[in-house]
Amino acid sequence: MPNKLQAILPCPQLSATTETRAQVTLALLWTLLHTVLFLKYGVRTTDDSREYLAYAHSIADDFYFANNYYIKYLGYPLFLALLFKLGVGLKSVIIVQTLLSGVATVFFYRTTKLLAGNALAPVLSTFVLIIWYDLQLFHAFLMTESLYVSLLMYGFYLVVKSNSVRQSLWALPVLLYVALVRPNGFIAVVAYMAYIVTVAYLTAPTVRAKRTLLLSITIIPTLTILVVDQYLLQSFTVVETYEKGEVIYLYKGLLVHSAQPIIMPPADASPLTKLYLFVRDNSSYFFRMSGLRFLLFWGNVKPFFSVFHNTMIALLLWPMYIFGAIALSKYPISLPVRVFGALLVLQQAFITTITSENETGRFLMSVVFVVFAFGATGISWQIDKWKKQGEG
Repeated sequence: MPNKLQAILPCPQLSATTETRAQVTLALLWTLLHTVLFLKYGVRTTDDSREYLAYAHSIADDFYFANNYYIKYLGYPLFLALLFKLGVGLKSVIIVQTLLSGVATVFFYRTTKLLAGNALAPVLSTFVLIIWYDLQLFHAFLMTESLYVSLLMYGFYLVVKSNSVRQSLWALPVLLYVALVRPNGFIAVVAYMAYIVTVAYLTAPTVRAKRTLLLSITIIPTLTILVVDQYLLQSFTVVETYEKGEVIYLYKGLLVHSAQPIIMPPADASPLTKLYLFVRDNSSYFFRMSGLRFLLFWGNVKPFFSVFHNTMIALLLWPMYIFGAIALSKYPISLPVRVFGALLVLQQAFITTITSENETGRFLMSVVFVVFAFGATGISWQIDKWKKQGEG
């Protein structure tokens, strides 16, 4: 199923010279930002960082894989262990993962250019990506986010550039590794499965084959539910945190209160069973709490951010949603690619809605590049439309 755009799409709106200058400017901006971050922060760690380092050293020194909570983040300790085997120190780890993010940014530029079919969209999307400080800051930390986002961006590129299912298979190993870096990385594999199913549906030879395929794909949500219930949520206290009324994890400034006693599910029930019972018995309370999480995920503004910070989020991010929706509705971008991109973001939104929002907004940050790519594409098409109307 070809993903390349047809000749009817807008012609490039930047000359080759202008685009080259823009690329150089973006590269210099990226380099300046990360040089400042490295000089300012050096190696930043959290409590989780120390656990990742301990796990990585156990792999590098003894090839021992402890069967504990952090095995769900195995991809990152493996990455660290490989660097440790090469004699790399912690500062060099930050440099390596930052450079990987730079490579991913180059591929992100190419991805947006493939989607839009013009030179303006990749310049715009990459500029917004680079100046999005909340995202770039993660590369200065010994945390999973940097590697996770870089790999996901590269996997997205491989899916977008592929002209056939066979070519898209190059993305599968990358997306499978994404699923090892963070528990919710399974969303990348689910999105890819949906991509394959969409291609199969569009190329099915008969109506009967299409109907059979639609019946068979019920396995995807079924497998997703099993993964979430038996793998993702087993070691997380999700429903247990609902009783606190926290909309943002560990933040007490925005709480939801219940006029009625909160009924908690049995402690020995499975995670999704607990979720079902909690929603059934505390419906109003749950939907008020999850509704606020949903809005905070998409809006990304926070009550403790500065007015300037929240204003910049509203001015830069929110229009991207509008123009991204426009791009997603246009047929020149193949339907399988649109399904893949949309599912990445929607799955993350759902997970955040039923668990909790993070104070840094990092759950949206892990997939915000998809919003930027489609949003910049939509903006470039709209500008071209206005330009043609003005010439007419």
